[in-house]
Amino acid sequence: RRTINSALPATVLGAYPKLHGWHEIIDDAFGLPLVAYSEEIVFRRCAHHLFRAYLGDGYALIVVTSILFAAYHWWTGIGNIAEAFIIGVLLMLFYRRSVALWPVVLAHYLTDFVDFAL
Repeated sequence: RRTINSALPATVLGAYPKLHGWHEIIDDAFGLPLVAYSEEIVFRRCAHHLFRAYLGDGYALIVVTSILFAAYHWWTGIGNIAEAFIIGVLLMLFYRRSVALWPVVLAHYLTDFVDFAL
């Protein structure tokens, strides 16, 4: 992701703010779980339910919901869009396998925690 974004810097339109001290702790403890939960509700549960009627429950559904998830991250650059697409595919496969949203939310949170907090 960083390599692609540094090769194509004009595609990065913004960046997440780097927090310090208590702000970072509060963001890691509350902000990241809220983001993971809200994105999973929209892109795994709602988009899955909406597009399943048109695409069935196959790989086309996984690709379309992952494209939407990647497009949602458009402002962070092509590298992050590609990473979000891959993670979207993996999370959708995990959602289909687990048939529950909470493991996917946890996986999304842990991915974000490793990406932002560490």
